Amino acid sequence: MNAFLIERLADNLKKTLDSSVLIDVFSTSLHDIYFVFESIVLKVSFFQGQAYFQIPDFEKLQKKNRLTVYETLKGKKVTSVQSFPYDRIFKIKFKKGEVLTFHLFGRFGQITHYRDGEWLASFPSKNTKIEVEPAYSYTIEDKHAVDLKFLSKTEIEQLQEDGFDKAVEADKKAMLTSLKSKVLSQTLFLNKGEKKYTLDHTSGPINIGEYDDVLNALDHHARLHISHQVYNQTRSNHTGKLTKELSNLKKKLKSAERGFAELNRASSYKEKADLLMANMWQIEKRAKEVKLPSFDEKNEVVIKLQEMLTPQANAERYYKKGKNESKQRVYAQKHLGKIIQEIADKEKEIADFSDLESLKDIRKATEPKGSQQQARVPYRSTTIDGYEIRIGKGAKDNDELLRYYTTKFDLWLHAKDVSGSHVIIRNPSKKDIALSTIEKVASIAAFYSKAKSESLAAVIYTDRKYIRKPKGATPGLVKVDKEKMLLVEPSGI
Repeated sequence: MNAFLIERLADNLKKTLDSSVLIDVFSTSLHDIYFVFESIVLKVSFFQGQAYFQIPDFEKLQKKNRLTVYETLKGKKVTSVQSFPYDRIFKIKFKKGEVLTFHLFGRFGQITHYRDGEWLASFPSKNTKIEVEPAYSYTIEDKHAVDLKFLSKTEIEQLQEDGFDKAVEADKKAMLTSLKSKVLSQTLFLNKGEKKYTLDHTSGPINIGEYDDVLNALDHHARLHISHQVYNQTRSNHTGKLTKELSNLKKKLKSAERGFAELNRASSYKEKADLLMANMWQIEKRAKEVKLPSFDEKNEVVIKLQEMLTPQANAERYYKKGKNESKQRVYAQKHLGKIIQEIADKEKEIADFSDLESLKDIRKATEPKGSQQQARVPYRSTTIDGYEIRIGKGAKDNDELLRYYTTKFDLWLHAKDVSGSHVIIRNPSKKDIALSTIEKVASIAAFYSKAKSESLAAVIYTDRKYIRKPKGATPGLVKVDKEKMLLVEPSGI
């Protein structure tokens, strides 16, 4: 989204959200967030990093698996919506100094919650948080049209034609003001391009619709663009996978053909043994190889020998090898036929997949054949500071977690002197784990124990290699060496 489209969206929201109460805020995935206002539902999807706005029906909102976001904003009334000329941000302001700032800087977009200028939370959470609400201002002095990154390519070209690059600052401001005034009132066209859907100010060769209302335009664009990109990406990924599988099969075929040809080309072990028996008088002692004419005298056969064996013993060795020679040929031929059939099947699979048109059919085709429900694991997991955290589900699960799902380089944590889950910080790279990370995980270990209701709980930790299971011990009971201790506040994941 460019700056003018964002400003147009903010102007629309000023009217739509005037004095409206925010009823609920929740996410249903790592990338989708819903703002349920009295007047409208606003969904923001961060697809491939960029923000896309939709206005779903209240009745069709997902009822289950909601995760509350920005909880202190629930029930708050909107006081204003603020836009910033020539910048890709806008703010929704609430009572008591609370602000949602929409930072829409391309693939680094995020929505940040501030109170009195101080950072509280961001969505998506993995993005780098902007600690203090920045002051926004933009100057155009000494800038050329191409430097105005908030504009579209068409708008930059328009300014260049008007002589923007050589104009003085006052004239540059006048040109930008004139351009903005024109753009903010223009009809938006939803066009289908070769690779994606776009919102433009002119109708393209394949025009899907035209809109004067920016929210409706953004809604329809988001739905079509995201579904189209998912469709293309799913199709492309699976086509690439099938093509790679076909390439590997063709490599296997070449290798199998070479092996089969060599079996047919080489003199048989039995023939070599017979030649040795028929020509023992010609073979020198301790010879490493001998060259003998074939029985039809058309070829010369080179026979490798073990120098420590007699000619008769070498012949016996070849007779033994010859027993399986015919079986090898039969197996090689069957193997060759199997690969040829696999290649034909894979080529048909690729052809059938290329004929699929609906995303539903494509997704069905990409599902693993005969896939079964994943086997149960004895732990729940999460990620903290880039480390995988594994939390035992029960006493027997704790034992299984330690026995089968850890290595000696991992870090083990447990609430001190009370029953609870064994918690593991996976550390296959043998890194030095920061104390701040250990403290966060220790809070989880305290939460998943009998000490979860305490204001402060003691948690012990040590390297996994110092944990031993005594013989005959009850489930979950272990012997701990070289332990350290932390006092933390219990906190769940």
